[in-house]
Amino acid sequence: MKRVLLILFTIVSVFMLGIVFAKIVDRVEAQTSGEVKIISADYSNSAYPNFRELAKKVSPAVVHISSETVVKVSPFFPFDDPFFREFFKDFPQLENRNTSLGTGFLITSDGYIVTNNHVIRNAKNITVKLIDGRVFKDKEIEIVGKDERTDIALLKLKNVKNTPYLNFGDSDSIQVGDWVMAAGNPFGFDGTITVGVISAKNRSNINLGEGPVYQDFIQTDASINPGNSGGPLVDIYGNVIGVNTAIASPSGGNVGIGFAIPSNLVVMIVNQLKDKGVVSRGYLGIYPQELTSELKKKFGLKEDQTGILVSQVEDNSPASKSGLKEGDVIVEYDGKVVENVNKFRILVAQTKVGKDVKIVIIRDKKRINLNVKIGELVENISSTEENKDLKDNWLGIEVENITPENKQKFDIKVKNGVVITSIDQTSPVIEAGLQIGDVITKIENILIDNVNDFKNVQNKFKNNQDLLFTVKRGNINIWVVIKIK
Repeated sequence: MKRVLLILFTIVSVFMLGIVFAKIVDRVEAQTSGEVKIISADYSNSAYPNFRELAKKVSPAVVHISSETVVKVSPFFPFDDPFFREFFKDFPQLENRNTSLGTGFLITSDGYIVTNNHVIRNAKNITVKLIDGRVFKDKEIEIVGKDERTDIALLKLKNVKNTPYLNFGDSDSIQVGDWVMAAGNPFGFDGTITVGVISAKNRSNINLGEGPVYQDFIQTDASINPGNSGGPLVDIYGNVIGVNTAIASPSGGNVGIGFAIPSNLVVMIVNQLKDKGVVSRGYLGIYPQELTSELKKKFGLKEDQTGILVSQVEDNSPASKSGLKEGDVIVEYDGKVVENVNKFRILVAQTKVGKDVKIVIIRDKKRINLNVKIGELVENISSTEENKDLKDNWLGIEVENITPENKQKFDIKVKNGVVITSIDQTSPVIEAGLQIGDVITKIENILIDNVNDFKNVQNKFKNNQDLLFTVKRGNINIWVVIKIK
């Protein structure tokens, strides 16, 4: 019996060693490949992690980044008013040098470093310090590429070999409640480690000033403070599942709400920067709008259905050439369900330029398939009647025809429509988000060119419970449902 048990134990041991060896080989192949890859991991049966060993593994690959920017200031500060600027306009400005501190982490053995773009934005001098004491400055560091829209930057230490580095994990696999560790240099304290859990995923629409346009943040309660920006958020295996980027805090310090850019998005950006130095993004050419419950009802969607409304289509864009129209609701994109505007923007941006993509839309409450060839997003680094007011207070608003005066006053970009010039405090348009200066161009399916059209619509729809308005604000179309009763 003992002999049988010994044989069984030996067989099981060899089998387990084979599995471990296969995983090691797979990981080595991923690490030594030219393209940055994602390491898969199983979090479902993970025990309480050994943070001591995890810190030993992660810390050597985390770097301290300091950057110096030069800002021109008036020699008469703080008396920098228009009079002084004009009177002493020929006086040379003074240079004010600001130093910012941040974090980065090595992702290859030959010195590639990922950090936030805002850590090195407009930097004149950059210094990178490794945990082993080595310091690299200026010409020893190459800025491979920067991407403002995701706030990711890629640096390269020149003439280095065998540096410690971290692998990327799969941010789609990590779930709320999973353990994570943040590493960085908060307030300049090098080699700081904090731990916590994933508190939420897919955070977006966060006001970060100069933060990233494409937001799909991982939220964590691992302490993140100024100086942590650009550092890694790692899983229990030491794989990077996010780049620490921002915090929500009334005081400027950690209150348990930190945000990290998910690794899957970072890897896509890094590989393009590594390959070309720039990021190429897909372009569709629409202005998307979120669907409210009222809009879903109007366009024939169920309450639990998701999608985005096409509020406007740009001329000569891939969208217009494919047949997309204002008022279409996009429910599927390239085989993926469209959940909301933010995720839709990321889906389009991540699409390879020139790819033919199938889009499923709802139009006139019917499901229609369209094919569109995705273009490339070009970065921008940057007959009127006599005016008559309508003052019978329908919907609690007053409107005018478009005139040269109000066109300039409200920065109106269209020729036809009626301008909202007054709104009562009890008006239902307030709840819908309309404001003075908005131009009403359509009500339901009727175009509104002038005040007379608006009056006719009033008579036609005065008994309706709600109305679909198309409004122009600047260059953007906005679709809203106005609840009348």
